[in-house]
This record gives sequence, structure tokens and C-alpha cells, in this order.
Amino acid sequence: MIATTVIPAPIGTVPETGPDYGLDWLRQRRGQAAATFDKIGWPSVTHEDWRLTNVAALRAMNFQRPDRRHMPTVEQFAGLSLKSLGAQEIVFVDGQFTPELSSLTGAVELLPFREALDKHADRMQAFLGRQLLPESNGFSAMNLAGFTEGAFIYLPAAQDHSGLVHVLWVTGNHDNPVVVQPRNLLLVGANARATIVQSYASFSRSPALCNTALEMIVGQGARVELITWQRENDNAFHIANDVMDLHEHSTVQSLVVHAGGHLVRNNLTVRLTEPGAEAILNGLTFAAGKQHIDNHTLLDHLRENCPSHELYKYLLGGEASGVFRGKILVRPNAQKTDSKQTSKTILLSEEAVMNSQPQLEIYADDVKCTHGSTTGPLDDEQLFYLRSRGVPAVEARALLTYAFARDVLLRIWHDGMREYMEKFISGELHRLHLDQAKT
Repeated sequence: MIATTVIPAPIGTVPETGPDYGLDWLRQRRGQAAATFDKIGWPSVTHEDWRLTNVAALRAMNFQRPDRRHMPTVEQFAGLSLKSLGAQEIVFVDGQFTPELSSLTGAVELLPFREALDKHADRMQAFLGRQLLPESNGFSAMNLAGFTEGAFIYLPAAQDHSGLVHVLWVTGNHDNPVVVQPRNLLLVGANARATIVQSYASFSRSPALCNTALEMIVGQGARVELITWQRENDNAFHIANDVMDLHEHSTVQSLVVHAGGHLVRNNLTVRLTEPGAEAILNGLTFAAGKQHIDNHTLLDHLRENCPSHELYKYLLGGEASGVFRGKILVRPNAQKTDSKQTSKTILLSEEAVMNSQPQLEIYADDVKCTHGSTTGPLDDEQLFYLRSRGVPAVEARALLTYAFARDVLLRIWHDGMREYMEKFISGELHRLHLDQAKT
């Protein structure tokens, strides 16, 4: 039985730890994470990495773990599920594995932690809490100390999985502030192929904190597409800490899509740990009203001949604010690095604000590294061109914003997921334009 636990509001108070399932090593790691949280607390704006994202509002809220599951309606779940695309799907509602909504059978081994700790004991002990360290920030420490359940995804070596794997975390409809702490552990064997989606949704009437963590290890020669899709409601606070380790000649393409949440912070670290590893990072953010979306990325080049490419795009309307802080770190052993980083933002209103901070830190001398950033309104010449050919102003703006966003979506490898996301993005652009029409 897992007791209801209050996550204390004051910084420096240790959250109660989650279940250890009778495992000494897990109990020890949770205790160390709780002690780390007690030492470092939640981050504040005095910390340079958090200067532009203030989480002080969380301190005034008495978040509790949900005491029971508030199941989504049939209509709500239909709008979240990817079973229509033939996806293997594991579903968690209010932090609890929900087998009646899940479809686990397929080429990929997809298990809740409760089962994986038994069936894959050695792998769980070797990797859980080892890539994403609790010292990273207070939220990562809180997650390791307090998660109650998680998703274990294992793709054996040489498996070519052309379908989709979907990990879905849903926060139900609650009257009091609640916290859920999703954790995903993804292990991909050598020369395997897969497209994996991790998505988050919330229907809560009260503020909900979704504090997520991902650890991902990609074997030699593997090729993986990971799509992270955050579509929570306007009461949601979403904090994500994701770490990926890439082995020799492996390739990972990551796409992060943010379309919801009141305050969102996404920390993504990709470590190219062996020669020939390649990372492709794409991001797409839609924000309106008073939303605040912050993406922090780190491309850590540890070895030679590792290319990386990064493109993050933002569409901001209303009084929304965005942050992009992308860092390319090239260590001394990472000769022949070829890395390119780009951030582009369209401001749809005069009140929207964007802070873009691309960074290069290079300790090798035989490298090619570039970065660029642009922020501004829609291009007047392009608008004039469309208007001069009889396209109404509203439609002209819609066409330009869709083309801006679709450039990222066309990079998705999986055909079915690409088409699915294009339909979703059309709806999000409609929301942005409606928000602008109100002003």
C-alpha cells in the first residue's frame, strides 16, 4: 500500500520517499536523493540557469500525491491515445499504471517499474538513477526520492521496430493541488530501431505539478527517434529532466513539442559518449496567454567525430514568454566535432517576450561549431506578397505560421506520427490566432 504523501512547500524540506519494493539498493538511492534535496532545495532565480524561470509560486502550494485515480473520459482518452496508429501503449493515470487502458504486446518490452524491478532486476539496478543524478537540480532529486511508478522500455539488440511505442502520463481532474512524478527508463540495444513517444496531459481544475525524469541509454549503431509531447492544461506546472547517453555510431533524433502548461521547464542533456555518435535535437513551442516555456539543452561532446544538429522554434502570442538556452560543450577528446545550433522565434504580439541564449564552450581545436538565433514578428514582405495575391490578412498569417512550424514536423521519421502531429499543430495554431483575435 502506498500512503498519500504531502510534498512540503518550503524549500529545504525533504519529501517523503516512494516505495522501495523491498530492495536495499533502491532504498539507498532514494535516501541519498532525499538528502540531496534537503541540501540544495528547489532552484531559485539566484541560480544562473534558473534566472529566467521563477518557480517560487510552487513554494506557496501544498501539493499532494493523488489519493485515487481520476480516470479520463472515453472522449478525453481517445484524444490522447495513439492506438489508432498501431502503437504499443503504456498508460499511467495520476502516477499509477493503468492496465485497462494500456496495450503492451509487441516487439518492445514495455513494463511498469513494479514488474521491471523483478523481471529486469540487474538492468534496473545498473541504470535507474545513474544517468540523471539527483545533484542536477532539486527537481531531479525530488523525482528520484519520491516517484511511485515508472515506465521501463527495453528494445533488444538488432530489433527493427517500425511501429510506435507510446508512454502516456495523465493527470486527472482534481480539486486540490496535486503532484505526479513520472519516471521513464529507456534501454535500446545495439543496432535496434524505434520511434518512441512520451506524452503528458492534465485535466485538473486545480494546479498540478508534473515533475518528470527520463534516463535513456542507446546502444552501438542503434537509431532512435524520441518525441516528447507536453499538452497539459493552463493550470499545469511541468518540469522535465531528461538525459540521453549515446554509444558508438548510434543516432538519436529528439523532438520536444510544448503546447500547454502555465509554467514549463525542460532540461535536456545529450551525452555523445563514444566516437561516431550523432544527435539531432528539434523543438517546437506554442504559447499564448501568460504561458512561460523554458527549454535548456546541453549537447555534451565527449569523443571524436560526433556530429550534432539542433533547431528549436517558438511561436509566442498574448503575454507569453519563452526561453531557449542551448549549450554545445566540446571536450578535449572530441576532435572533428561538427555541431550546429539554431533558435528561431516568431512573436505574434507586442507583449510576447523571448530570451534566447545560445552558447559554445570548446576545448578542442579541430572542430566546426556554429550557432544562430532570430526573434521577431512575421515577415512583412511575405505578408505583403500573400496579401497582394488576394489572400486575406488572417489567412496569410495562418499560412506563414503553419509553414514556420511544419518545417520542424517534416523532420519526423515516422510517417504516421508526422501526419498525426501536423493535424495537432493545425489546432494549436488556431488556438494562437484566436488568442490574438481577443486582443
